[in-house]
Amino acid sequence: MNAARRSEPDPARFGARLRRLREAAGLSQTALAGDDLHPSYISLLESGRRTATPAALEVIARRLGVGVDELTGSTGRDLEAPVALAESALGLGRPEEALDLLDQVDLDTAALDRSPLLLRAARARATALERLGRLQDAIVLLERCSDAYDASPTSPERLDVLVALLRCYRNAGDLDRAIDVGERERARLQQLLSGRLHTHAALISTLASAYSERGDFVRSAVLLDDLIEETTLHGTLEEQASAYWNAAITATERGNASEGLHLAEQAATLLSVGSNLRSRARMRVTKAWVLLAQDPPRAQEARALLREALPELRQHDGEFVVAEAETELARCEVILGRPEVARRHAQSALRRLGNDQCIERARALAALGSALLQSGDAEGGATALDEAAALLEDVKASRQAAAVWRQLVEVHKAAGDAVRALEAAEKAMSVVGLVAERVTPQPSARSRVRS
Repeated sequence: MNAARRSEPDPARFGARLRRLREAAGLSQTALAGDDLHPSYISLLESGRRTATPAALEVIARRLGVGVDELTGSTGRDLEAPVALAESALGLGRPEEALDLLDQVDLDTAALDRSPLLLRAARARATALERLGRLQDAIVLLERCSDAYDASPTSPERLDVLVALLRCYRNAGDLDRAIDVGERERARLQQLLSGRLHTHAALISTLASAYSERGDFVRSAVLLDDLIEETTLHGTLEEQASAYWNAAITATERGNASEGLHLAEQAATLLSVGSNLRSRARMRVTKAWVLLAQDPPRAQEARALLREALPELRQHDGEFVVAEAETELARCEVILGRPEVARRHAQSALRRLGNDQCIERARALAALGSALLQSGDAEGGATALDEAAALLEDVKASRQAAAVWRQLVEVHKAAGDAVRALEAAEKAMSVVGLVAERVTPQPSARSRVRS
């Protein structure tokens, strides 16, 4: 046990703190003393005329339902500086530094509901973990933070925790869980806040994005249409931007890329008014993705946006978002016919991504596969695409998985491998709920033996 955390508290300060905690717990001095201590001893402690022994501290803390550190105030003294420094490090885009600072203190997650400072520390640690790609660790901590906010169901801090939790589940590929958490929280807030959607715009937007990833565009569009209407009437500029931003993604994924671009430009205009550099940089990545979905793809414009965004992302954001930008850069370079540059960007994105980040990892693998194919490495490209499709299928991102399997159909057809082309076609159909009758392929004049 850290000696500083068990150092003897100042008697006067301790006495005042003990009195506040006892009165908050609704206990008399006699009730707090119980059979182990004398009421006069409690009175002397509260007046600052006696110093509590370690054994007495344990008894009193147990009766009050707090930890000894909470009783003595040691938690505040030990955590205030590292928490403030960690939050500052996160603001400067240094999640590793924030995590190092918080690793130096004891974070008692069982006491989060009894200490606002511990809760701040836990939230900062979860943010650092998320930005470093350790999504499962972040999820465990965010779940505990959510439980600790049960007494404050509409607090902005609780909503921030729920949005982060939903985002982590989505990025980890657990789309069903993300949607379950998001819908349950949406329904609860709708009831508590009389349907005022703009008060939890970030939650609705993130929930809609999870539906979109799963391929449920209708539900995503319904949520976002309602949110755009509500935020236009009552929301802040940032809330409006969040609604337009995710609506742009959904429209593009539904196949309406021109509408997606219009919505993305509206979101970018709204964000340009504020001072949130991180959001503006992220929006450039989304707009670049939308530009690549145009017919024909506007790859040069997209590349310029991504190059502009990367310095700010590296300074203000985590590895995950930087990896997203690098994946889009890889796709730009494939379209522009520079496969070696595309390969480097895709490999850099993969190095930044952890195994928890299944969907983005699959997208980077797909970009790498396309780059390898373009450079003439047909087997390497097919292997990367196979891995990407399998990852997407595992997390039930069926629409995206089907798209990669369809790409593999063309790859294997071009190689004259009818068997693998048929297998890829069957997988593309199965992930979207269709079943094809198996037909044994016959050798054709274009078939060739693979080494």
